[in-house]
Amino acid sequence: MDRFSWIVIGVVGLLLLAALGAATLRPGAGAAAQEVYLEQDTPDGVVHDAFVAFLRRDTERMKGYFSERVRANFDRDQRWPNMDYAPQTGSRRMRIESVEMQGEERAIIAIAVDNYNPGGLFNQGNVWTSQQTLTLVREQDGWKIDSENFYFY
Repeated sequence: MDRFSWIVIGVVGLLLLAALGAATLRPGAGAAAQEVYLEQDTPDGVVHDAFVAFLRRDTERMKGYFSERVRANFDRDQRWPNMDYAPQTGSRRMRIESVEMQGEERAIIAIAVDNYNPGGLFNQGNVWTSQQTLTLVREQDGWKIDSENFYFY
């Protein structure tokens, strides 16, 4: 073979490796398997662990991270999400952007949830971000999310 053929073969090989790497390392790949519980009684630890429970589709554990007020409202109105119908969780990640303490009993946390959608040329997909603010309160058994929005939808 001539030199030009070897160059073409080399370029095609590099493109195949790049495509394989992009497909393997895309955002959120296997997020539920990669995320671990922090088990910290801090406002940001509770928000993180509630998100991990959502990724793992562990509704009962997720409920434990919400305040008594929110649990009572959601139980009464039957507003807890049915995890069987929840959007794909393996394509999401959450970032805690800020934690603002408001005394000893209240905190405000700003989060961003990145959602990855596969597809497109070379399966590059796209990412869109949802930003929200959560209020947390300290109850007898620790910090709890006191916001009635499910930040992971």
